[in-house]
Amino acid sequence: MRSTRREPRSSAEFTFAVCGLTSSGRFFVELCSTVNISRSGCCLRLRTRPQADSALALRAVPGGSSLPEGTSQLLFQLAWLRPDDGGWLIGAFALGEADLSRLAFPSYTP
Repeated sequence: MRSTRREPRSSAEFTFAVCGLTSSGRFFVELCSTVNISRSGCCLRLRTRPQADSALALRAVPGGSSLPEGTSQLLFQLAWLRPDDGGWLIGAFALGEADLSRLAFPSYTP
């Protein structure tokens, strides 16, 4: 299966607390890690199945990934999900100016 994404991806692994709605509409918070990141999105591994087409908030956790100065959370829109080893792989695209590639490559300029 070929990707149609035009921007580069990094397999950098970052840990975040993700907040969102479950497939049954209940609020959840879960620690998760990235599978890959890009300038406009990311792939995450979750145990909880999120609600289709929902928004997700990624927050920094103590001892985990830090967010850009002055940022408390990054917002993403769920694009796709698929079962993965007792959990879910999800693809999400950034809402706003979120750019996770700057966490992996601080000197990166698009």
